[in-house]
Amino acid sequence: MTTPRKESRNGKVVAGIQIRTNNNLEMEADDSRLSRLWERFKDEELAERIPDKAAGSPVYGVYSEYENGTQGDYSVLAGVEVSDEEKVPDDYATLILEAGEYLVFEVAGSAVEAAPEAWGLVWSYFEQDDAPQRAFATDFEVYCLADDKVELYIGIKGG
Repeated sequence: MTTPRKESRNGKVVAGIQIRTNNNLEMEADDSRLSRLWERFKDEELAERIPDKAAGSPVYGVYSEYENGTQGDYSVLAGVEVSDEEKVPDDYATLILEAGEYLVFEVAGSAVEAAPEAWGLVWSYFEQDDAPQRAFATDFEVYCLADDKVELYIGIKGG
């Protein structure tokens, strides 16, 4: 198994569109809210249209507001980093990527294929007895389109 790298991250503000879902819904193709979220994000060209986008911001998929770890509902925001939360219109959701320690899982390939593969690595990794505890604050995907890869940052407790 590929060993993820550990990285400290500063907090940043991300704005975009958000849904609430859970793993059971996402396992059923007809019920998947994530696919509809990303379709809307792409169709409405939100990566280019969100006001006050920070220069050079990649596209983020941010997982937050975990109800019960992997067992309950959670929120997912598709968006970009913004410079000033106050300049973002109310029709967009905003949240802060928590500062802290993250394990980074990296997978090459298109977002459609690489993101599920990265999550598979995460689930396998955290099933190990010696894996650190997940923080379940904010976890996030970074879509590196120029490099054709996805980086998945999973927050951990106690760094």
